[in-house]
Amino acid sequence: MIFICTLILVTILSLLLTSSIKKNYYLYYSLATGIAIITSFYEILRITSNAKLEGVILTLEKTSIRGLISVSFFILVMYAGALNQKWTITKKLRSIRAELAIIGAIMLLPHGIVYFIRFIILKLPRIINEGSLPVLYLSYIAVGLIGFIIMIPLFITSFKKIRRKMQGKQWKRLQRWAYLFYFLTYFHILLILLNEKEIDWVRLISYTIVFINYMALKLLKNKEINIAKSFKLSKMNN
Repeated sequence: MIFICTLILVTILSLLLTSSIKKNYYLYYSLATGIAIITSFYEILRITSNAKLEGVILTLEKTSIRGLISVSFFILVMYAGALNQKWTITKKLRSIRAELAIIGAIMLLPHGIVYFIRFIILKLPRIINEGSLPVLYLSYIAVGLIGFIIMIPLFITSFKKIRRKMQGKQWKRLQRWAYLFYFLTYFHILLILLNEKEIDWVRLISYTIVFINYMALKLLKNKEINIAKSFKLSKMNN
């Protein structure tokens, strides 16, 4: 339920603040960076000194460190490339697609870094000492790490200054890796949910609907584009 609420809130804010995000993108990057730093700092304190938050602040912190906010931004980026381009909502999202991707990546940094460090320092020694092999746990760590590594070049090349230094074809070729990143993100979430003692079916179904719907829309759009290209070629040949 928290994921659904986060996605709705991020969507509403992105649509209401489209012009502001476009004009003042560095302000939003700074805000995302601030949240990422505070989240990371608290997680370090929690691990080292058992610091604890309560109430709404704890919920917000969990939403941040678990990557729910960043995933919500990435979902908007995904759908911006899959929805009908004539729709107003699509035009708005496409106009700030790069900015949303950068904000999402910044917000995902604490999740990737903190969880990996926690795995290396706390979890891995315990697994080695116990001689156990938690397949699902190790699988979602591995998938998450691969997805995080793929995200880094996509994140860096989303900045306008970096993009301008690249050739158009080179940039587009690199950005195609985003599809693998989206898939790994869903697969990572799926493995996490399956690894829990009790499966949260609401979360599992919610994520699955979002990602499968995106896949269907993207395939349909690609099919329409290919049909349009074929029609233009046949018209030129005639």
